[in-house]
Amino acid sequence: MKLKITTTGNATVYDNEIEQVSLPGEKWEVVLYWKSLPSIVKLVPWVIKIQSKSWEKQKFSISKWIALVNASEIRVTVSVVSEKPLAKIVELRWNQQLLELKLQKVKTYWSVEEISSLIWEIEKVKADIQLAEAK
Repeated sequence: MKLKITTTGNATVYDNEIEQVSLPGEKWEVVLYWKSLPSIVKLVPWVIKIQSKSWEKQKFSISKWIALVNASEIRVTVSVVSEKPLAKIVELRWNQQLLELKLQKVKTYWSVEEISSLIWEIEKVKADIQLAEAK
């Protein structure tokens, strides 16, 4: 099965044959093997785990978006993807705390869209922390 990960800006991050992939779905982790049923998976910020045909393992932290699955290919599109954490784990945790404090302060006067965007930013930082801890 082929896996292709791209950003919403059309940058290809991963394009290879795989044995299996684990995707962070909304309610549970979705593990896909060869010839999976066609489906659409709404992704949440967390870590994608890939096992290639040569049994090499790779991990990427992602932001929210979508995966389209057919019998021969999985196409993952995300707004932000990282193979390596963008900062040290201490900095990531500090950033998470700052964003959560900001969220507490702005809940009363920001719009729903602004609050939602901030929540997704916090979730991406959490995904980067998960990736850093896995390395």
